[in-house]
Amino acid sequence: MKGTKIAVFAILLLLLMGFVNAIDYTITEHTLNIQITSEGQDKVEERFYVTFPTDAAKIAFRDRSLQLGTSLDNWKGFDKTFTQSIIDNTLNKKIAYNEGEQNYLLLSYDLSESFMAKGKETSMLTEYVIKVNYFNSFYQAGLWIIPDNTKITIELPPGAEVRDAIEPEAITSKLGTRTIISWQGYKSANKLSLSYVLWKKMDPLVDLSAFNAFLFRTQTGQIVIAAIVLIIIIIFWQRKKIVELIENFVEQNSLIKEE
Repeated sequence: MKGTKIAVFAILLLLLMGFVNAIDYTITEHTLNIQITSEGQDKVEERFYVTFPTDAAKIAFRDRSLQLGTSLDNWKGFDKTFTQSIIDNTLNKKIAYNEGEQNYLLLSYDLSESFMAKGKETSMLTEYVIKVNYFNSFYQAGLWIIPDNTKITIELPPGAEVRDAIEPEAITSKLGTRTIISWQGYKSANKLSLSYVLWKKMDPLVDLSAFNAFLFRTQTGQIVIAAIVLIIIIIFWQRKKIVELIENFVEQNSLIKEE
């Protein structure tokens, strides 16, 4: 009987501690931003926007954030929602709570492998296609699902030209020379596809710096310059004779023979 009372007391104590430690908050939006670089050092930022019903709840969340620090494992233990959407090939993970006009947890990390895979390549361009395995956390029962209040943006490298249809249907916009691909949940599709091409920089047929160095820094180049200057002087000096010769030639070759 005494043991039963102790067990009941322990359970009540645990429940009471749970209520005391509970913090009332709502995750209103989750954003996932992927920045693709030409060098393959792609970066990811995720934001979990939170709101609070009272100032007391906001203060309690702030205090808890100081306890949890920047450890992603601590935050996942606190709320399993606070975890990375991309699981594979990630490094340099950082998480921090930001409080201001908008309150959010910022989770950032790098990808050890490029987010896009190389496709067809020619002498003029290279095609890139999305690696769908990076979005495995959004794959459920044969569908790619972007949940409510979730926004995914992909920043393509400068100069990228989108090819073929994007699935699921996305919004495209411009940020300078970058094209931005945006998916706003709720969305579902049985196919995930995104491809673009990057045009290669063509080497000029004439290397101007080398040509300038040849003209002004070599003896042969200086002789060429002197010869050009001499020809210009001769043409200017003998311009009247040259004009007369041209006029005579035109006159002699444009006479209409009488029948």
